[in-house]
Order: sequence, then structure tokens, then C-alpha cells
Amino acid sequence: MDDIFYIIGQVLGIIAIFLGLVNYQMRTQRQILFVQIATAAVFCIHYLLIGATSGMAMNFVNIIRNLAYDYRNRTGKGGLVIPIAFTALQLAMGILTWEAWYSVFLLVGIATNTFCMSFSKPQNVRKSILVTSPLVLTYDLFAKSIGGAIYETVALVSAFVGIIRNRKKQNELDAE
Repeated sequence: MDDIFYIIGQVLGIIAIFLGLVNYQMRTQRQILFVQIATAAVFCIHYLLIGATSGMAMNFVNIIRNLAYDYRNRTGKGGLVIPIAFTALQLAMGILTWEAWYSVFLLVGIATNTFCMSFSKPQNVRKSILVTSPLVLTYDLFAKSIGGAIYETVALVSAFVGIIRNRKKQNELDAE
């Protein structure tokens, strides 16, 4: 029976990859946040079924974090309190759900991502992914999360391409 849960978990990881790809097609920050919530929910179940409790806990907090960020964006309330509070919560959850030495990669990666998500400039968020995705990818490889590893690789490549593309656009605007 454990093998079936593990297989179902890996399939859910693949489904989460496709949700993540849809996320790159969203036009508004609110749409992005809500697709990220759906992605995190699927990853939550994925990690639970493959036995990666730290990954499950971190994605659960990400669901709540994204709802809080949506609230902050709509109301203008919360400022830096929300990213700081959720970064602290991520650190606490990482310690409480510690699996092995490699959990530190997820802990640092997700906590850093939580803080960096508060950046208002998309280019800064992309740059932060160059730091956070390799950390989470390392955890995914040790946790044997196929979907997580592919997702982080795609995010890393996408962020790199986005940085280059936007830098090229900015250079063209500056030249005019």
C-alpha cells in the first residue's frame, strides 16, 4: 500500500509542475498568487505521500503566506510584517519537521523565498530564484521528489531567461 501512495505522490508532483507552468502565463499578481496556492496545495499532498514532511509543511505555510500576500496587496496593510512573520514561521516549521541534514537546504531556500516574494520589482524576485531554487532542488533530490526537482529546474531556467530577456529590454530602452 505504501508503494501506491508513493506513486500517487509522484504523479501529483508531475501535476504540480504543469500548474507551475500555467503560473508563468498569468497576467496579474493576484492570478499568480492563486495559481501558486493551487501549486503549493498539490505539492503539499505530493510531499506527504512520498514521506517528505518538511516539504509538506513548507508548502502548507506557503498557501497561507500567499493568501496573506494577496491581502497585503489588496489593502496595503501589513508592509514588512507579513514577510518577516512568514519567514519566521517557515524557519519554525522547518525545525519542527526536520527530516535529515538535507532539510537545511529546504529550510533556507523556502525561508529566503518567503522574504524575497515581498520584493515589488519582478526582476529582483527572478534574481532571488537563482539562489532559492538550487537550495530547494537539493532538498528535492535527497527527498526523491521527481516533480519537485523538475519544478525547481524549470523555475531556475525560467528565472535566468527572464533576467536576460528583461536586461536586454532595459538596455534597448536605455539606448533610445
